[in-house]
Amino acid sequence: MATEKGDFLKGKANLIKVAEHAGVSAMTVSRVINQPSKVADATRQRVEAALDALGYVPNLAANTLRRKRSGVIVAMVPTIDNSVFSDTIQGISDALETAGYQLLLGCTSYSLEKEEKLTRAFLGRRPDGVILTGSLHTDVTRNLLSNAGIPVVEMWDIAEGHIDMAVGFDNFQAGYDIATYMLGRGYKNIGYVAGTEDHEAHENRAAKRSAGIYAAFEDACLPPPVRKNVDDPLNIECCGAKAADLVASHKEIDALICANEIIGVGAIKALQLGGLVVPDDVSVAGIGDASIAGLIHPGLTTIRILGNRIGQRSAEVILECLKDGSAAKHQEDIGFHLVVRGSTK
Repeated sequence: MATEKGDFLKGKANLIKVAEHAGVSAMTVSRVINQPSKVADATRQRVEAALDALGYVPNLAANTLRRKRSGVIVAMVPTIDNSVFSDTIQGISDALETAGYQLLLGCTSYSLEKEEKLTRAFLGRRPDGVILTGSLHTDVTRNLLSNAGIPVVEMWDIAEGHIDMAVGFDNFQAGYDIATYMLGRGYKNIGYVAGTEDHEAHENRAAKRSAGIYAAFEDACLPPPVRKNVDDPLNIECCGAKAADLVASHKEIDALICANEIIGVGAIKALQLGGLVVPDDVSVAGIGDASIAGLIHPGLTTIRILGNRIGQRSAEVILECLKDGSAAKHQEDIGFHLVVRGSTK
């Protein structure tokens, strides 16, 4: 007696039901799932249609045990609340999708302790590789990843003593270069708006940029810039208000260096609302070039960080390592660019 199509839809779908529905063997279905390039197009399409019709999802846990690969790469970034890391995530995703891998994303909220908890949770799911942001982690996180037996990339920084591989840029030099540019333009009284020292203690990339800025002033035989700390360096309104307060309390300030583009854009808007003209009264520069930096008027002079390229290369070196191990201990400096816009004279 022939089986009606509707009967196949009753109960939980499995490999045998998919095979019967498509009129092929269970082995062919398995091959379509795991090695689709080895199946004729017409057969593959018929099996894929059966998979869709029955709503069958392969048991990835079983595949991981059998093949010793999960097809998943983990990436952890400090925040997904704004565009700072969006292009980096997109670069990772694009590179992994091309290679047939899936991205599992975690947000650490700039917390080393939360990163540690996420690391434990993600490693329990047996990813094929891990991408972290920055080089500062708890000892437990470092030990977990060092002993995981999978490739690890620390991105957005180049540092000594990284866990495995690194893709990023020199954060100290980025700070040094923006300060050197501003000093070279002849500004005599420069203020600096940045996150708190506590924030920098948990986010050493920001601390390195600050150190670079101070080093540029020292090399120019100048005292360090007067500094204003902001509690949340990603809150554009609060950052702008703090920047305006700094200028109001130090009338001699003719320029501001901002630790990121969010602070820089907030500073421009707040100064303008206060009746000052940027750059005629006060010039503003930042570090980071998310789209908002070029959309504000005048545009923000800043250090452009190649976030998409960092994400792309971080994923690619993981994939290269999984393929043949050739990327082991890889360290790659992506660099950065100074972008001059109307916020500076």
